Amino acid sequence: MYDAVLFDLFGTLVSDRGEPAEGAAGLLDKLPSTRWAIVTSCPEQLALALITRSRLPRPGVLVSSDDVRRGKPAPDCYLLAARRLNFEAEHCLVIEDSSHGIAAAQAAGMDVINVRETPLGNLALDIAADGRLRLRR
Repeated sequence: MYDAVLFDLFGTLVSDRGEPAEGAAGLLDKLPSTRWAIVTSCPEQLALALITRSRLPRPGVLVSSDDVRRGKPAPDCYLLAARRLNFEAEHCLVIEDSSHGIAAAQAAGMDVINVRETPLGNLALDIAADGRLRLRR
């Protein structure tokens, strides 16, 4: 069970053409905006352009390369996203595609799903009675 889900953008939610990954829209649409964030190594302007092009919902929290001094594989970006969402890092799930992103999430003390092994279309997140998020594969 998790309090929040943190998604990488490029390669996880959107393709190199800015198209949404299969299953991305359905997964994000079911989550309250206060329970998820996008954490990306892209500059903010590029991240916002990719989100707009893909027609995915805009996150309440976006952490870009503009927000941290040390990028992935340092944990800074994921720790900042958890703080901005007001959740403890160990209660956040990260969905990532890159080895640097996976290392960053693990260094932050977060559980990680590698979308290269488990595509977004194979994941479901439910809101439990206590308000926490439950992952189903």
